[in-house]
Amino acid sequence: MNLKIKKLNDIKYIIISLFFIFSLSFCSPLGEQEKHSIILKSIYKTLYFLHPTPISIDNDFSQKVYDKFFEKLDNQKRFFIQKDLENLSLYREKIDDFWIHGDPTFFNIIMKRFFRRVKEAEYLCFQILKKSFDFNQKEIYILGEQKFSYPKNKKEWIEKWRKYLKYMTLLEIITSTKEKKITSTKEKKIWKNAFFNEKERYIKKVEKYIQEYFRKIKIKKESDWFSIYVNVITSQYDPHTNYFSPKEKEIFDLNISGQTEGIGVELQDDKGFPTVVKLISGGPAWKNKKIEIGDRIIRVAKNVNAESKNIVGMLLENSIRLIRGKKGSKVKLTIQKKNGSIEEVILTRERIEKKEIFAKSVIILDKNDDKYGLICLPEFYFNPENKNGRNAAQDMKKIIQELKKEKIKGILIDIRNNGGGSLDAVIEIAGFFLGKVPILQIGKPNKKKKILKSHENKVLWTGPLVILVNEFSASASEILAAAIKDYKRGIIVGSDQTYGKGTIQTIYPLNRFLHFNEELGFLKLTINKFYRVNGSSTQLKGVNSDIVLPRKNTKNKFLKFMEKNQTNPMKWDYTDPIPSIRYYYQNLYIENIKYKSIKRLKKNKDLITIYKTMQSLENQFPNEKQISLNWEEFFYENLKIKKRNESLKKLRNNLNTFGTKTFPIYYRILSKKSKEWKKNLNKDFYDVSECINILRDFNEIPQ
Repeated sequence: MNLKIKKLNDIKYIIISLFFIFSLSFCSPLGEQEKHSIILKSIYKTLYFLHPTPISIDNDFSQKVYDKFFEKLDNQKRFFIQKDLENLSLYREKIDDFWIHGDPTFFNIIMKRFFRRVKEAEYLCFQILKKSFDFNQKEIYILGEQKFSYPKNKKEWIEKWRKYLKYMTLLEIITSTKEKKITSTKEKKIWKNAFFNEKERYIKKVEKYIQEYFRKIKIKKESDWFSIYVNVITSQYDPHTNYFSPKEKEIFDLNISGQTEGIGVELQDDKGFPTVVKLISGGPAWKNKKIEIGDRIIRVAKNVNAESKNIVGMLLENSIRLIRGKKGSKVKLTIQKKNGSIEEVILTRERIEKKEIFAKSVIILDKNDDKYGLICLPEFYFNPENKNGRNAAQDMKKIIQELKKEKIKGILIDIRNNGGGSLDAVIEIAGFFLGKVPILQIGKPNKKKKILKSHENKVLWTGPLVILVNEFSASASEILAAAIKDYKRGIIVGSDQTYGKGTIQTIYPLNRFLHFNEELGFLKLTINKFYRVNGSSTQLKGVNSDIVLPRKNTKNKFLKFMEKNQTNPMKWDYTDPIPSIRYYYQNLYIENIKYKSIKRLKKNKDLITIYKTMQSLENQFPNEKQISLNWEEFFYENLKIKKRNESLKKLRNNLNTFGTKTFPIYYRILSKKSKEWKKNLNKDFYDVSECINILRDFNEIPQ
């Protein structure tokens, strides 16, 4: 997630505003091409003036955008052929000029070619599926993250699609047989029968899948593809500078605030029909009792007097936008029930909360009935549209006050997988444990830094504190972990390092200085970097844990999403530390706690052995795989995978059994929260129990 600051007091905004006001004409309504041109110009000028690390807009930039946009449109290289790249190569070094002048020519030309290829590919697929596949033939299909090459000609292009469709048919047969518990000999006979006597049935299923695949490509609007193009350009500056179309901004606001105004249903696209897959408890649809899981919404009227609009076949996110609306307003839905009957339902929209992102807590008891508070904070959420709306700092303060009433002996804050959020919220939360002190420094590289302090005059919690992190604790999470570590206020436990995002973004509306009747979208713009009170940036390097726990995530491929493995990340640097930092605990005290924890961890050799064995099993099959399309070879390869998965399942069961033993039997979880969270918490006993052990050590080691 991203960080927000309230104001940008920069003289360059004045320059931009003057440029926009006097250089751009006012017109309404805008044509699509003119809108694209204005968006490109606006974003270029904003980044030119305000991005902290300007880049060269030259031929090298142009070539990168050219290659990346081809990859975004066709990452499996199934649509374009090498002739397309040759024909369009005259634009390979012109995109820099197009960008500067707000010219969408390259986007228009490549999209025209793309849609032509999509149409040809769709026709080709159905022609291929009319014929039968030879499953005795020995041939290979490449699957995974390999750098595919574009087909040299139409013959190679056809062959690539043929192999893909054959592979899809193989997958259909796997799906139909994998649940049957039979011996490998009997299973082989069933497979053989499927390949040679029932293959037409499976090919029909693939045909339906392909039909749906192309439908979803074709219903995307030009504005959706244009957003992708603009973000290929902005990603050349850094990974966190992005363009949001108006509907993408709505989704962003929902994700970061956890709140929306609607009817309280989750929808899924089922062959073009928006289908109800979940009813939010307490929401308008849930209270109405007329809508059930499996119902299809086929028409929507934004209000009771508006004309109903057919939404069948519409892009799901566009259907959802029609259903959402202001709290208190009414929406009329035409529902196709599971039995085929048609009903009209009128609902009054309400504020719906995405409760899974909000802070929650439990109390853990030890053998002496001493209590320890565990707080899970999935995001530093806030409401971008309402400063007085629900936010993480208010919720955390309330939770800490409630835990103090229970006379807890320590607090564990779990910010694993917390991608960040509000800068204001994290500074306030850090102040709950540190008081009115500097929390971080912000500024541009090689420029004077601004020190941001907490406004908390009184420390809310003075007792033992542990922060639990992993490789996906990012941004605001790293600010909190860094402040607690640098002041020696508590212990950081978890992965070797956190994510490594040390940049700050703000949301900039493109309509800010332009008076058009329609929204142009928003730019999420990197404006600064943040630095720890010790002077170090968290960019790329993140925050190192004081105590490293064995990593349960054995799939190394997920680590490629860390900041240091992104394209065009900003560099690590440092600034002057804040002088005269007051440490809360002495080094010796912290080191004693670390020593006791490491000693405990070393005793659990069996656990580490299980992790290593699991990692070894998962690495047996590379990400880039060559799949045999011969039915018998495919059958035996599948048996190997099944055997590997069974071994992994057994190891996970052993891990759970072992973990139960390592989780002291005298620890008990007291929770009034959802059963689902408590269930997941029980599976997470090893990390949690070690953190509680550390909190106990705070109280037991003499100061």
